[in-house]
Formats: sequence, structure tokens, C-alpha cells
Amino acid sequence: MPEHDQAASVRLEREDGIACISLDRPAARNSLDLPMGLELRDAVRSLAAEPPRVVVLRSSGAHFMVGGDVRRFDSLLGQSQAACTEEIGLLIDAVHEAVTGLTRLPCPVLGLVCGSAAGFGMSLAMACDLLVAADDARFVLAYGAIGTTPDGGASWHLPRRVGLQRALAIALLNPQIDAAQAKDIGLVAEVVPAAQLAEAGRALACRLADGPAAAQAGVKRLLREGLATDLASALAAEKASFLAMSATADFAEGVRAFCERRPARFGQPRGVEGDGAWVG
Repeated sequence: MPEHDQAASVRLEREDGIACISLDRPAARNSLDLPMGLELRDAVRSLAAEPPRVVVLRSSGAHFMVGGDVRRFDSLLGQSQAACTEEIGLLIDAVHEAVTGLTRLPCPVLGLVCGSAAGFGMSLAMACDLLVAADDARFVLAYGAIGTTPDGGASWHLPRRVGLQRALAIALLNPQIDAAQAKDIGLVAEVVPAAQLAEAGRALACRLADGPAAAQAGVKRLLREGLATDLASALAAEKASFLAMSATADFAEGVRAFCERRPARFGQPRGVEGDGAWVG
């Protein structure tokens, strides 16, 4: 059953091993305020407590997320600097927990980006393991436009995706990066026509959900942890993981399927029929 309140600005829905987090504040172009940040944090907490096989992060409306609610910042500054600092601190704590949680989930996180992904919207997109962008997507870091520095893990993810010099240019100059450019520099994995984004996302999510869950969790862990370790430690981790996987039913099935020249049937196979978590 869907896990959301109709008034919520973040919806969490689950079906058949696939969980969908939907940013659902379209009238505000999914701009981030404190209630939305807390709901995003709580959705990721729910997933951490009961991990699915795949998580899809998507949005309602024409835009993924245009960043922080700057009008709210202006209102807070009108009250006092202390009020502004306090609320922004609470917001950053919430979304940083969400970003950390997404990277630590033992399953692939697939992001579907349409329209604008600006500020924290771009940061949040980069926390996903795989990104598919609509051909109308555009990315801009934008923090410098309001005289501040990145949050949401952008300073960690961006140079690892595109290299240090390009990351500095993106952060300092705020260029608008279209979908084709985003693919060329390694920011996204795939670009599809905007009208096909939901269909492409569903197909890829189902493909991942049909895969070997423990092995996929291991791949995510090894590659993410490998960014901060030396080769010897990475090799030791690879050996330990391979040996652990070799004791699983999915490994036995994969070996048999290879020898029998047929597709492997890992876990509980899933199809693409039905709407389920893809409604709304």
C-alpha cells in the first residue's frame, strides 16, 4: 500500500520490490522548504528500516527540483538573522541525513530528472546511483547566485563525477548544463525523450529489481567505499565480498544459467505490468 499523506510534499510508495520517492510540490516547482526536507528524511528512514530491491527518486510536475525555497529564506531574514540561521540549519540536517541514507541503502537508487535540477535539486540527483535524464532536463548548481556554498553532498559528489577542474567551473560560474552535456561529462547515465522518462525509468527499475539483490548491494558498497580507500584495501574487500556472494542462491542460479545457456532467474522475477507505485 502507498505510504503517504495526500497533503505531503514527498510521497513514498512501494510495490513488488520497487519503492518510489516522489517530490510532490509541483506548484512551487518542487522547491525545498523545511517540511519537505523533513518528509524526505523520513521517507529515506523508512526505506533504511525496510529496504526494497530498488529505489526510484522522481518528481511531480515539469521540474525535478529548483533548489531551496528562496522566498522562505527572504521571509526568515525579515524576521531575524537568528531565525533564518536556525531554520536553515534544521533543513540542512534533515536533507543531509536523507542524502547519506540514500547512498547507504543496500540497493540501487535510480534518479529520474526532468526540467530543472538546481541547487539542492542537483545535489540530490547526484546522490542517486544511476541518473536518467529527460531531454528537457537542465542542471545548475546555483548556490553562488544567492551568495552561498553547496550543500547536499554536491562538494563531494560533483568532483568525483566530472573531475575537479570541471566541478570548480560548475560551482563558480553556474553554467546551465543541458541533458546532452550532462551525459557527455558523466553527470547522468542516459538521456531519453521527456515523454518516455517514466516508461524508461520503469523498465530500468524492473531490470534492476530482477537482478541479484545481494550482489547489487555489494557492487554499490564496493564502488562507493572504494572512492576513499587504497588498492590493497579494495582488493581485500572484493575478495571478502566475492566469497560471501559465492554462498548465495543467486550465485548458484547464475552459474547454472550460464552453463545451461539461459537467462538467470534471480530472486523473485518481476515484470513491468501494472501501475502500482508508478501511479501519480
